[in-house]
Amino acid sequence: MANFVLSVVRGIYRLLFGKIEICGLENIPKDKNFLLAPNHLSNFDPPLVAAFVPVKMAYMAKASLFKVPVVNWVIKAFGAFPVKRGGGDLAAIKTAIAILKDGKNLVVFPEGKRVRTPGVLGEGKQGAVMIAAKAGAGILPVGIATRYKPFRGVKLTIGEYIDLSEYKSKRLKAEELQTITNDVLMQKIAELAGAKIYGN
Repeated sequence: MANFVLSVVRGIYRLLFGKIEICGLENIPKDKNFLLAPNHLSNFDPPLVAAFVPVKMAYMAKASLFKVPVVNWVIKAFGAFPVKRGGGDLAAIKTAIAILKDGKNLVVFPEGKRVRTPGVLGEGKQGAVMIAAKAGAGILPVGIATRYKPFRGVKLTIGEYIDLSEYKSKRLKAEELQTITNDVLMQKIAELAGAKIYGN
């Protein structure tokens, strides 16, 4: 059923936006799992990643979406699990870490919310780096470049694997997590998306 849903999504996206260009597929590790970290422009982003990145992944999704008919069914097909807004959902964080420790892949949008200003990324939150580091997993940065306008195309670029294994046994402070997020992860995503980080 999930494959059917993803196939339908691919068809709809090509019909709506025209060419869907996926770059950097060679950067997807074949021998280890990862946390995929894209920038977040629109509600179109999660289905784009699910349908066009050819790897099975789990997703965090707003808890409220699981109460919406049809949407609930679709996001479950994508492998989503609920997270409460506000950044304090400890159960969701534990679930995310467990998914990575179990050898599966996970998608987290490090900005934490959509940033609709073209060519600009929001400030990265610590969650993606913290989850990956605690699980001993690396991160694949992803840049999405599009305005999701009809027939204007979409470009998604997967960057090189960021190894965080050295931090697995360390108790990183909030400042350290934010430094890694800002100086490593968000800088790379900005480069891949052809964007600048808000405030920089």
